[in-house]
Amino acid sequence: MNPGIRSRIRRLGTYDRLVLLLTGGWSIVGPAVSYFQVRHRMDGSWQFWLFLLMKILWATTAGVVVYSLVRQRRRPAAYGFSFQRGGVASLGMLAVIHVYLVISGKLVLSATGDFSLWSVLGAFMEELVFRAIAIDEFIQLMNGMKAKAFWAILASSALWSVAHIPSKSPAQLQGLFLASLIMGYVYYKSRSILLPAWIHVVANAGYLGGILIAALYCLISFADRVIWFPKRSAPLPGAGSKPEENRAIGF
Repeated sequence: MNPGIRSRIRRLGTYDRLVLLLTGGWSIVGPAVSYFQVRHRMDGSWQFWLFLLMKILWATTAGVVVYSLVRQRRRPAAYGFSFQRGGVASLGMLAVIHVYLVISGKLVLSATGDFSLWSVLGAFMEELVFRAIAIDEFIQLMNGMKAKAFWAILASSALWSVAHIPSKSPAQLQGLFLASLIMGYVYYKSRSILLPAWIHVVANAGYLGGILIAALYCLISFADRVIWFPKRSAPLPGAGSKPEENRAIGF
């Protein structure tokens, strides 16, 4: 019999508990921000405190990731930044998409009214949290269960959809949930956050934002290859001990 959820959480290390707590924080703060934006009540103290809380979550998440890279010897590849097969395949697919957009005249790089660095970084951080972090942590939390990857992707997609409830219609939420399942599967199989992050950023901020995210991905992945790869690092979050499990992670 599989142990209860509390027993499973107790078995996790301090780092894994913290990132799960951060994922829960994103799921709570996200709907609040969406609600006040849709209801046009983002003024005065509400706007200040909610955005401050969101920025604190961003900074805390980034700090935890940096800590794991420096102190726990994890690699950026553990968070979906890799030039291994999945990352290279994602780059190749993205190159084909861009060639098509250029030929068809649909690649518009002029900044739109929705473009801002905050919208670009916000979409990127959501992918980092709900795809690269949440899926791997849920897989580790569900270790020993059948189809743990399926349930992990399902759980992360549900949390990501919850954050958009106030700002989306039921039909739009169904589309978001389905898209999240697909992007979660793409991340799990490729171990690359590039395509999910690019799609999310383009939807929020246009193709210029997508190019910025692709450049950021390449920069961090290059650092992973040059700086972290030569060192013996800790296993990726969610990686199993069996060769067939690690193969999906990229090792």
